[in-house]
Amino acid sequence: MTITKKVDVVQRLLTDRPAFHLGGGARWDALPGSLRWISEAVSEVSSTVETGVGASTVVFASTGARHTAISPDPAEHQLVRDYCERIGIDHTRVTFVAGLSDDVLPSMLGRDRKVDAAFIDGAHSFPFPEVDWYYISRSLKIGGKLLLDDIPIPAVAPVFRHMCLEPNWRLDGIFDDRTAAFTMLGQPAPEDWGTQPFNSNYPDLSFVRLNRRLRLRAGYWSKRTRREVARRYPGIRSLYKRSS
Repeated sequence: MTITKKVDVVQRLLTDRPAFHLGGGARWDALPGSLRWISEAVSEVSSTVETGVGASTVVFASTGARHTAISPDPAEHQLVRDYCERIGIDHTRVTFVAGLSDDVLPSMLGRDRKVDAAFIDGAHSFPFPEVDWYYISRSLKIGGKLLLDDIPIPAVAPVFRHMCLEPNWRLDGIFDDRTAAFTMLGQPAPEDWGTQPFNSNYPDLSFVRLNRRLRLRAGYWSKRTRREVARRYPGIRSLYKRSS
């Protein structure tokens, strides 16, 4: 049987429930909303990449995109190939890379922005989601799509929050209460931490006890207010210096 409609691939996966992980003993797949997003956002002219391998890789293959899937276990790759062949999906345009994404991505992806769409669903312990995002986002085309899985996991949440705050990203939707889809609207802002919306809560003093935190925060805002007043009203600064 050869599947000709991409939506049929998603439904077939939901029906078959193939297991691609731990030698076929576990299923850690993207949920239906994410799979449908891939099937609709990606086409045969797309250049795509994902960290992690599974049902999403089958859907990427079904689109005909030039796709790269990265995961450390070659057995997962073979299980995906076998399933594709069983249901009639051509996987010859999928490149499987066996390795850890933090080792593979720096040498594989440059800053030339050739990637049309990407799916981050690799290792979920800190800081792997951040590392995957860094290398993938700098290779993504302006107007490119990025799907970020497992945003409820605390190690993934900072990436999601940063993207929601930055003006060069647009949140297009959240699927299955777990996965966020974004479009890159433009080049990232200059690398000045003080102007990043992500850092607008500076200073974050949550690492000190509450009573000391309050004193430190009051001191910070007092100094900041004096600097701002002196900047706006230079005469006050000179008056202060003469009186002291």
